[in-house]
Amino acid sequence: MTAEAPVVGVSAGAAVHAAAERLRAAKSPSPRLDAELLVGHVLDRDRAWLLAHEDAPLAADAASRLAGLVERRAAGEPVAYLRGFKEWYGLTLRTDRRALIPRPETELLVDVAVAETTRRLAADDRLITVWDVGTGSGAVAVALARRFRTALALGRIHLVASDVSPDALELAAENLASYGVDRLVALQVSDLLDSVGAEAAPPDIVVANLPYVPQRDVDAGAGSLAWEPRAALDGGPDGLDIVRRLLTRLPDRLAADGLAYLEIGVGQAAAVEAAVGLLPGSWSCSITTDLAGHERIVTVSRIP
Repeated sequence: MTAEAPVVGVSAGAAVHAAAERLRAAKSPSPRLDAELLVGHVLDRDRAWLLAHEDAPLAADAASRLAGLVERRAAGEPVAYLRGFKEWYGLTLRTDRRALIPRPETELLVDVAVAETTRRLAADDRLITVWDVGTGSGAVAVALARRFRTALALGRIHLVASDVSPDALELAAENLASYGVDRLVALQVSDLLDSVGAEAAPPDIVVANLPYVPQRDVDAGAGSLAWEPRAALDGGPDGLDIVRRLLTRLPDRLAADGLAYLEIGVGQAAAVEAAVGLLPGSWSCSITTDLAGHERIVTVSRIP
């Protein structure tokens, strides 16, 4: 730490100021927010409490922990990894380097999946199979399991969460267990939808937040990209290699009246639409924009 680093005897407010100055000097993109989150973390308090108790003192152990965390953040390590959790979609999810940190953009993926699942539950009594492909930390699976806990327990919905990474699935299992929904979700090691037929029925609804960052951006390693697992980020030259692979599996593995929701990056919608146009048979493709107006979710389904 620099001379401005928090020391024993300083107040929480002074510690935030000193930490923010250190992170600002290190070119952190959000130094004040990061400082507040880290000071709150060592005090085991949220930001609202911290802002109302700026005179609260830091004990020696808290000051020592804060110094280490600030230096790690100054080196670029994401706050979500430093704290070990991330607030997302009203949840508090464990986070570490086994999986991608949940992003705000992915909350829209949950919203569209919830709306379609709710519509199908109301339409008839058929079993609905929902498949979260590339579950990572299990964020989407946890959100869906909590929303449809009763329908899952009654056997109206079968929810599968898969990932090619066993390490990521371990983290997903921990997050599911922390919300008491681990017995309601089937976790599978699977490359995309490869276990359909052998281990699971064709899905009615597919939700997928697959790697879609262009390789050059992953190589540059800006921000958290240098710390998160490359396999969860790298989508090849244009970011869509794995998305295209999933699309090619839909004709054989999606239920006849099923649909798939795919999260994409800014500027990728046209390329995904072109890939859908190459699938055998007739398919529809629509785009949902996020709150920032960016094309974010591609919905793919067969045309009857």
